[in-house]
Amino acid sequence: MLIFQENIMANEPGPNEVYCSSCGEVIKKEAEVCPECGVKNKVNESSSTSDARKYELEKIVNKDKTNVLLLSIFVTPLGYYWIGKTGLALLNFFTFNYFLLGPIVVPLHTNKIMKDAKKELENM
Repeated sequence: MLIFQENIMANEPGPNEVYCSSCGEVIKKEAEVCPECGVKNKVNESSSTSDARKYELEKIVNKDKTNVLLLSIFVTPLGYYWIGKTGLALLNFFTFNYFLLGPIVVPLHTNKIMKDAKKELENM
């Protein structure tokens, strides 16, 4: 019985191992092709992720800076919403920040978000 359990444990994937999607053999996580069956296992997900990030950054950068700053001063939640930061807009709205320091802080923050997006887009 002990020998049988050891054989089962030997086929368990380690921390840097996964099962082959075709034959089920334990292979290295970094392996692009299974050494047993030759099927390609690794899907390049980083390009689709970077494309989505690039699209998001382009949407932020293409906004008119003057409109964003004016919205951020007078209706602070709309400044965040305009650049696609809905979570920050809701937080700003429900905490009544637009009555406090919102007209000062939000224009500075939205400006920084736009600058950082432009810088990250240039580095891609």
